[in-house]
Amino acid sequence: MNLLMANREKYKNMEYNSKNIKSGDIFVALEGANVDGHNYIETAIENGAKGVIHSKEIVKKEGVDYYLMENLREKLGEISSEFYGWPQNEIKIIGVTGTNGKTTITYLLEQILGKENVARIGTVEYKIGNEVIEAPNTTPESLDIVKMCKKIVQKGIKYLVMEVSSHALMLGRVDMLEFDAAIFTNLTPEHLDFHKNMDEYYLAKRKLFTKLKKGNEKIIGKGVINTDDVYGQKYFNEFSGLSYGIESGVLNGRFFGDSRNIVEINYTDINNKKYSVKTKINLLGKYNLYNILASIGGALSLGYEWDEIMTKVQNLTAAPGRFEIIDCNQKFTSVVDYAHSADALENLLKTVKELEFKKIITVFGCGGDRDKTKRPIMTDVAIKYSDTVIVTADNPRTEKIEDIIEDMIVNIDRNSVIIEPDREQAIKKAVELANDGEIIIVAGKGHEAYQILGKVKYHFDDREYLRKEIIKKLMKQGRV
Repeated sequence: MNLLMANREKYKNMEYNSKNIKSGDIFVALEGANVDGHNYIETAIENGAKGVIHSKEIVKKEGVDYYLMENLREKLGEISSEFYGWPQNEIKIIGVTGTNGKTTITYLLEQILGKENVARIGTVEYKIGNEVIEAPNTTPESLDIVKMCKKIVQKGIKYLVMEVSSHALMLGRVDMLEFDAAIFTNLTPEHLDFHKNMDEYYLAKRKLFTKLKKGNEKIIGKGVINTDDVYGQKYFNEFSGLSYGIESGVLNGRFFGDSRNIVEINYTDINNKKYSVKTKINLLGKYNLYNILASIGGALSLGYEWDEIMTKVQNLTAAPGRFEIIDCNQKFTSVVDYAHSADALENLLKTVKELEFKKIITVFGCGGDRDKTKRPIMTDVAIKYSDTVIVTADNPRTEKIEDIIEDMIVNIDRNSVIIEPDREQAIKKAVELANDGEIIIVAGKGHEAYQILGKVKYHFDDREYLRKEIIKKLMKQGRV
């Protein structure tokens, strides 16, 4: 590391993808689960790399600097931070973790803090000022985060609001960051193919709170924790911070009377001063009230004033693909939503059930090469809250669609659902079945504009197909 930093001025940029190397850059040969960067050292040098950081013995070429480092993946955050001058220390960073709600909360916080003040990293996209980058991972590699932080500083942006996945925490992608605020939403069974059990999943999320900013050896960053959740209560007991919830918390909220969009929000600050407001919200459902409370808590933890926050709450809008209504002036409702865990699907369908549509038609699938345990549970949830369930493909990846569907329907009479492996045809079927006053829910992919078959991404957008089929139906009926 010392030798590398002594030679820092020799190199323009640091890259771990050999395709991105330009003349004068330094290449990091990372070992991944599927790809070993050591196999691309020659390509990187051909593309102009003047230095190589590696963790294995390799054949060396003249005119290229080599730096051998053990545990390279674990050290990447520190190496890249040293290389770029620790830009993350010049901005305020808010991390959001939990099974559900992360994306929505980052979008809501961006609106509360002011879009011009906020960069955002998450499942939908990475956004820095006017620049929008496609998101391959919910939380990028540590090197990418550091480079983004440098860009954020250069653009004069004050805050970075980011989703922090359990995978990223376990893989050390945020080890080089200190968080000014860490928001926890909830913990329900998800990613158990990766974490094996809920205890391991809990410990992975816990790591975010150990990364709260410190000053004079005291934690000065603040946890914003949903204490209605049993795991949130455990985090709060250990780390304290600002508690929020519907049943608990110094920041709490409830729906006003029988209203679906008027809420009462209450807050008691550290000086025991009490605040209360009744306000209209644009986001439906109990789960979205939790998301709004988490976002308010995040802003409060950064020092924003109660009144300033509350002026923005009634105008908050959801993230793309989160209860996104597809409206072509049809007389039934159609919604695309990202819900892809049993808990998220149940929250979504419970909310829809409360809206008293004549009939609920749900289309959903389960991702391949992912947690298999949730598949039959999601089907049980869909059947419980829907009148018609159409089981289809999500992102099958390298699994056979038929095998995934068999996992999904293992606990039920297969005649109780409609099985249509082709997602486009499943959406078409839902639109054909829908009558006036009913609702179609297409769940699982939300904002995603692709479907992964094998290891290839193909263009596929639920919103596009839903809109196309609705217009076709309206034309047939002479309503267009």
